[in-house]
Amino acid sequence: DSMVPARSRRVRSTNRPTAQERPNFAQAFDPNNNAFGFLRLILATLVIFSHSFSLGGFGIDRLEAFTKGRYTIGLASVAMFFVLSGFLVCRSAAASRSVPRFLWHRFLRIFPAYWVCLIACGCVIAPLMAFAEFGTLTRVFSVPWNSSQSFMIGNAGLFHLNGFSLGGILFIRPTSIADLLAHNPVHRTINGSLWTLPFEVSCYLAVAALAAVGVLRRARFVLFGLFAGLWCLHAFDWVNPDGFWRCFPYPGMKQLVMLCLFFSAGCVCFLYREKIPHSTAIFVTSLVALGGSLPLGVFGLIAPIAMTYAFLWLAFALPFGRFDRKGDFSYGTYIYAFPVQQGMALLRIQEKGFGLYFVSSLLLTALLAFLSYRLIEAPCLRLKTVRMSSFRRRAGSSAAQLTERFPTQPAEPAIPKESGSTVGVQAVNVVFLR
Repeated sequence: DSMVPARSRRVRSTNRPTAQERPNFAQAFDPNNNAFGFLRLILATLVIFSHSFSLGGFGIDRLEAFTKGRYTIGLASVAMFFVLSGFLVCRSAAASRSVPRFLWHRFLRIFPAYWVCLIACGCVIAPLMAFAEFGTLTRVFSVPWNSSQSFMIGNAGLFHLNGFSLGGILFIRPTSIADLLAHNPVHRTINGSLWTLPFEVSCYLAVAALAAVGVLRRARFVLFGLFAGLWCLHAFDWVNPDGFWRCFPYPGMKQLVMLCLFFSAGCVCFLYREKIPHSTAIFVTSLVALGGSLPLGVFGLIAPIAMTYAFLWLAFALPFGRFDRKGDFSYGTYIYAFPVQQGMALLRIQEKGFGLYFVSSLLLTALLAFLSYRLIEAPCLRLKTVRMSSFRRRAGSSAAQLTERFPTQPAEPAIPKESGSTVGVQAVNVVFLR
C-alpha cells in the first residue's frame, strides 16, 4: 500500500452497481420463492379482525375511524388482495399459451370452492343457525322466501341479471336465509365476504380480453392508462363523493372503481417490473406517506400507490418463500370467516370479550379453510394440467376397442326402386339437453 500514490487511493471503486444494475421488481421477484402466500393469509386474518368489530358489536376499527368510514382494515386488506392478485394473474395471462387455458385456471381457483361454500352455508351452517335460533333444522328449507335453496341456486352463477344494472349484475343476492340472524349486530347476512368475488372475476375477464388482443405483450401502456383513469375516478369519489354519485348514479360503481384500481395497480407493477426499483428507501417512504395521509385525510389518494408498492416490496423481501408449500389456505379463510363469525355472534361469544370472539372465530375458520383446501381446492387445482388432447386420445382408444369387440356389419345391397313407388321420409326431432 505504501507504494500506491495517495491520489489513486481516493479513486472511487468501479465495482459499485450502476443504476441499471440496481435491484428492481423483475430481479427481486422469484416465482418459486416469495411471500405472496404468507401475505395473503395475513390479509385474510386482518379481514377477520376487522369484521370482529362490526359482527361482534364492538364498534368500528381504527382505520375506519381515521378515514371517517371510507376505509376499514378489512377493506384495505381486500384492496391488497386485489393488488397481489393483479400481479400474479397478469403474469399468468402473459405466460399462458391460450386465453381459454388461462380462464380454465381461473375457473378452478374460484368456482369449485365457492360452490361448496354456498352448499355448506345453505345445508350445514344455516340449519345449525336455525336450530340455535328457532329450535329446528329444517325451517331454512321450507320457508316460502329466501330459503337455503334460493340462496344456493341464486348465487351459483356468481353474476346476476337483476334488471341489467351494474349492482344487479355484481351484487350477491339473496344475502339472507329464512330471516336468520335478525338479532345479530349485523342483521340477516349469512356470508357478506362473498361480495368481492364477482368483482375479482370481472377483473379476470378483463385481463383475458386484454391478453386476447395482445395488450399485455405489445401495448402495456394501455394498462398504465387504465390505472391512471381509475385513480382519477377514485380521487374524484374521495374528494367529492356527492359529485361522483351525481355523475355515476349506479349502485356498485364506487366498489368497481376502487377494486379495479388496486387490481390494475398490481398488473402495472408486473408489466413494468423491470423499471420499478426494489428499494428499501422507497418502501420506508411509502409507509411514512401512508401514516401521514391519515391525519391529513388523503389516505384514499395515497394508498393505491404507496400501499401497493409496500406490499409488493414485502412480497419479494420477506423470508417466507416456502410458507405455502403445504397449501394456500387464504381463500378458504376468506370465504368461510363471515358465516363463522355470524354463528359465534348468534351464540353470544362476543359477550366474553373481543379477544375470545376473534380467536375462536379464527380457529374455527382455519379448520374449515384447511378442509376446503385439502378436499376441494387442491384436487381441483390439479386439473390445471389436463389437456383436451388427452381426452381425445382416450376417446379414440375407447372407440377403437369397441370397434374391435363389436365389428360393424357390412351394409346390405340397395333394393332397386320400382316404377312409380314412393319412399316415405320420417322426420326425427333431436332434443339437446343442457
